[in-house]
Amino acid sequence: MNKTLSRVGALCLGALVFFGCQKEEDMQPITASASQDATQNCYTIDFENFTASNFPITQVSGPYGTVGIMAMKRAEGVTSDNYSSENVARVYDARVHTGDDGHDLGVPDELGKMLIANHYTPAQVAANPSLAGPNDNAWGATLRLDFSAIAHPVTLNSIQVVDIDTDDMENESYVRVIDASGKVYNFPLTMYPNEGSVQTVTMNVANAKTLIVVFDGANRSVGSGAIDNINFCVNIPDQPTGCTRTQGYWKNHATGKKANPAWGSLHDDMFFNSGMTYLQILNAAPKGGDAYIILAHQYIAAKLNVAAGASMPANVLTVYNNATTYFNGGSSPSRSTLIQWAEILDAYNNGRMGVPHCD
Repeated sequence: MNKTLSRVGALCLGALVFFGCQKEEDMQPITASASQDATQNCYTIDFENFTASNFPITQVSGPYGTVGIMAMKRAEGVTSDNYSSENVARVYDARVHTGDDGHDLGVPDELGKMLIANHYTPAQVAANPSLAGPNDNAWGATLRLDFSAIAHPVTLNSIQVVDIDTDDMENESYVRVIDASGKVYNFPLTMYPNEGSVQTVTMNVANAKTLIVVFDGANRSVGSGAIDNINFCVNIPDQPTGCTRTQGYWKNHATGKKANPAWGSLHDDMFFNSGMTYLQILNAAPKGGDAYIILAHQYIAAKLNVAAGASMPANVLTVYNNATTYFNGGSSPSRSTLIQWAEILDAYNNGRMGVPHCD
């Protein structure tokens, strides 16, 4: 199996934005995704570029940008739905047996590296070298991948789930997808009599924002496993669409009667690790020529323009991708580079690069 992070097409992007719970009444039945009048750029996340020392894993990056990762585990003996808030996302290599997982996660060694919720926290592993090897949590876990900041619509196609078996009575395990409108799509997982089973879950959910995998069982006391080979497509329009507006427009149309619906609830969401919301960042003056704030203003405007239906050309997408990585803490560009990125995004927002400015 080719385990490289695959790409079938051109650029797209992503960013780390975490998510909340959905009400049961918001759940919708599974329906076929809408037809796409767009060029599809398809990718597979397979975790092969990580090692056991990458712990916790907070994101995975590729030509599409960045997808956020979070794994939460239930403590041993706890039978409630309460999970730890600490991220324990880690990669397990099926070809290198560690912990007590050689008989289950070690069976499908052709999968190579997979994502698990580790039994021990990063602090516990750092304090005790004997716990260093990856070991999935046997008492239940939730793994989440977030696609919400990718500029163009994402269609989640499929995922492989490992080790859902009858021995552990993991009968309450499932895959869930939440789309851009907040609708929830549930896919139950099949229990198999043998440990180390691999099942492919076909989702085909358009406009997907969040992928959640829950490992759980009878009496909330069991549930372990891994995920791999998450396949998705980013749908980029064949022809330029929409128009753009400046940061000044978006700052003045965030709330109240003049609010543009493209904002959604974003004005109250935290802007990466800045300690401020998106709207607070837009209202912040770049004192002393603060390059972070200067770039953030144009980045937010570009994000909202795309949410409002404006397409983004590939060269601007590249800059947006780079800015996303920077805001996520994944790079340390010079001030001159940040200003250059801001100028490119400013040109896009003003209709000088890509689609025209809105009248």
